[in-house]
Amino acid sequence: MAEETIPKKSGAERQTEILVAVLERAGQNGGVFLNSSQKRVPHFYDKPMRITPANALIMAMHSDQGGFKTNGYTMYNETHNRSEAVMKGQKGVPFVWTNLNQYVNKDNADEKISRTEYNALSDTDKEKYRVNPREDVYTIFNIDQTTMSHVHKEEYGKQLEQFGNKETRAENSNADKQLRMDVNQFIQSIKDNLVPIRKDATGIAHYDFKKDTLHIPAQKDFPSYADYVQEVSRQVVHVTGTPQRLGREGLQLEGMKQPTQEHLRHEMLVEELASAHKMLELGLPARLRPATIEQLSDIIAQIKANPDMGKSILQDVNRTVGMIKKAENGEKIKLIEKPSEKRQQAWASQFPLDKVPERFAQVTMLKDDDGKWTLVAKPENDRTVAVHPSKEDISMYFDMMKNDHDEAHINDFRTQFAQKYYSVVATHPEKEVNLFRSGAPQESLDMINKVNAFKTKDSKILLVATIGDEKQKPVEINQSQWQRLWLADDKKEYKTHLAAILYADVLAAKRGDVKQNTAETENNKRDMNETIVVPPILRQYNDLKKKHPDAMLLFRCGDFYETYKDDAVKASNILGITLTRYSQRKEEDGSALRMAGFPYHALDTYLPKLIRAGERVAICDQIEQNRKPQQSEEAKPEQKQEVKETVARQEEHHRSMHR
Repeated sequence: MAEETIPKKSGAERQTEILVAVLERAGQNGGVFLNSSQKRVPHFYDKPMRITPANALIMAMHSDQGGFKTNGYTMYNETHNRSEAVMKGQKGVPFVWTNLNQYVNKDNADEKISRTEYNALSDTDKEKYRVNPREDVYTIFNIDQTTMSHVHKEEYGKQLEQFGNKETRAENSNADKQLRMDVNQFIQSIKDNLVPIRKDATGIAHYDFKKDTLHIPAQKDFPSYADYVQEVSRQVVHVTGTPQRLGREGLQLEGMKQPTQEHLRHEMLVEELASAHKMLELGLPARLRPATIEQLSDIIAQIKANPDMGKSILQDVNRTVGMIKKAENGEKIKLIEKPSEKRQQAWASQFPLDKVPERFAQVTMLKDDDGKWTLVAKPENDRTVAVHPSKEDISMYFDMMKNDHDEAHINDFRTQFAQKYYSVVATHPEKEVNLFRSGAPQESLDMINKVNAFKTKDSKILLVATIGDEKQKPVEINQSQWQRLWLADDKKEYKTHLAAILYADVLAAKRGDVKQNTAETENNKRDMNETIVVPPILRQYNDLKKKHPDAMLLFRCGDFYETYKDDAVKASNILGITLTRYSQRKEEDGSALRMAGFPYHALDTYLPKLIRAGERVAICDQIEQNRKPQQSEEAKPEQKQEVKETVARQEEHHRSMHR
């Protein structure tokens, strides 16, 4: 049997294992998790290499685990160059180096060039490439893991005096004073370049999101000076993660959506580790705060369950410390401008504000019956306006709602958005969208006596209407239709028009009955031997039916799609809609025209049913012919129909066709 191959662990996975081991010990050690012996910040003994904050933390943790006297490290081959050796059985620590010396063609991943080659390119050619970071992993060893203390005793002693723990380090009497000066300088740099810091009288360190101000209690309110320094560092780290800075996801700030528990634990650990890096630089121990200790078992379980979490946390530590270092070096950290502020500035001169309402009682975006996003704005003391914004502005609107967490900014943006399109409608009235009327004939509206809309216990939204003296079965309405009810200027009128759409088949049937009764007297007077006059629409139906005998024809008539004759019987049976007989229009045998129809906006609902039933469907939209100027209404020419395309059996979509 072949021996199973164990996959080699990446540098990030090995570093995560060290982190988990340190956290497990911290839970049993009162929260102290780093640098309890107060060694100096990790460094390479024999190379002036830059060490990222994440690598420095892992090196310090490895040093603590081994009980080593310094945080000084070296590479394996360098020990041989100095006539030293790594002692037998010693386990090194992974050092992850991100190599940025390679660039890759954006259009061809196989084409890679060196940094030197990239720098030799013209600015135009440089645009074709992007940096191709590569992670190189080295195993390094603490100098206590080598024979240095035996081979180079004098040099080893100097390392202990300069970089060792508090017991071995040779410090003068001013060391404590220098430490406090360094801390004060750190705080001053943060105040000047990152975030305002104020003294707090409540005894609790906290960040005021609205005022972007950090509040820190006096030093005397902390158990020790180290606790004071680390809490200041934690709060500074917290500030770097705000939306207007690095935007880390685990911050629970006012106006933001509630982060998940996973994000909160991630943020907890970032704050602990990044602040621990500052403690390393100052030669102080780092301790977990009580809130983190309470969550420690869940944090450890989360890291073990998600192999990428450790890498993500260490990456956030690098970004965070990087921002803090910029502030310490005198660089002012500019806040990321909020989306609403940019947009409001861009819109400032687009229209005169004195010609639009200053305030709106309601501003919202919803979909119309065709599924198109529509802005509905209800000014205070004025009628509601609805309009279709541009695609760019729709994208901007939803981007704003998602990404700007300041409620005041959102309200300002909504107002200005509504003002812009109120101005558009005032200038171009034809662009206003009618969301609250159905287009149903007045005859149908007059039949609707009572309408009620309500929510059920299971959160369904129903509408029920009384048509004539008959109360209809409740019909479910969608969220957009429900929203419109509360936006309509005349709610009763809107409910009537909504009922006209939802009960269109019932109203069509009743209209047919009314027309049949009205025309009955005239029909009785007609000579049965009189030549039957076939109406124009039926002549067109017959002509098209000859060309497409296997297709069901859907005729667009106003706000409805109608079927006739045998097609109407089929549609009624398949769709469950009412079959009516229109006595004012006759079929070839003199009988009332058979007809069945449904609202035009319900096409996407009914068409798939017809297709699944095996029908081939031809969809026709009306195109009016021009009338001569002197023609009377009675002399209006008939409309020409022509089927351009059909929808085949088993298709689940529809195409527009004209007649």
